[in-house]
Amino acid sequence: MKRITLALGGGGIKGFAHIGVIRQLLEEGFEISAIAGTSVGGIVGALYAAGFSPQEMESFYKSLDFQKMINRAPNDAPSLVGLQGFFNFLHEKLGDMSFSDLKIPFVSTAVDINTGREIIINTGKILPAIQATSAIPGLFPAVRMGAMDLVDGGVLDPVPVSAARWLFPDYPIVAVSLSVPNSEWGEAEKIQVPSYVRVPDFLMQHFAQLRLSQAMKVFVDSNDITSNMIAELRLRIEKPDVLLHPKIYKYSIMDPINVDEAIAYGEESVKESLKDLNASFSTFKRINRWMRPSYMKGSLLSEIKPD
Repeated sequence: MKRITLALGGGGIKGFAHIGVIRQLLEEGFEISAIAGTSVGGIVGALYAAGFSPQEMESFYKSLDFQKMINRAPNDAPSLVGLQGFFNFLHEKLGDMSFSDLKIPFVSTAVDINTGREIIINTGKILPAIQATSAIPGLFPAVRMGAMDLVDGGVLDPVPVSAARWLFPDYPIVAVSLSVPNSEWGEAEKIQVPSYVRVPDFLMQHFAQLRLSQAMKVFVDSNDITSNMIAELRLRIEKPDVLLHPKIYKYSIMDPINVDEAIAYGEESVKESLKDLNASFSTFKRINRWMRPSYMKGSLLSEIKPD
């Protein structure tokens, strides 16, 4: 059995492609021995680690009513919107499951806005870890853990290769990036207000013309460029054994999405990279992994210690 560790990156609604990646890897005979996930990669990774198959994840994601997902809880930290409806849905699936209950090792990553450090979450309940890793700053509420205020791990590392290597340094790291390559930026979709939010068309048209709306668009697009560049630079530095890049650029992170199409993009990225996936088990690659330094030492990564 060819054992690999997955590093699943962020990308909002584009994360359905992760389901296709997992499904195709399993069909090709690879064993997913551990997962590190950021943002939506943390959500998909946690569900798979909890024992849900790609088919099960696809089924219940297709059943979601996104109009009921976006709302706030009374004790949420300041933010534009909340995801309490979605987390209620995840609680139905995961209950009070802890990291120790998972079928395979899993970590999510977040960023402590008080210290600027990237945090590996590997203990405690699963649901708060998912909430923290997917808390897009300002848009969704930060999550309080001890003295830390945690937000989306993609702020510092959109694809958590270092965290995956920390989990299992001896296994090939297969990274899945949902970021838009620089060469494709001009053709990529930009973030829009999703159509499943109930706002009359005439109000949306009016809002789109406001100076504040135009300023917000520039701000959001600029941050998206920054995130894509951070992803590209960190992937160049951390060098996963295999990088999968599903061609899901037609969607922005909050678009309504064709789930079947998104999953197919993930499956296709695996098929296109089979040569590299198989080569990652060569003697040369194994020696390279053995010689790599620890990515916890001297880095921004910090582990949450068990109580």
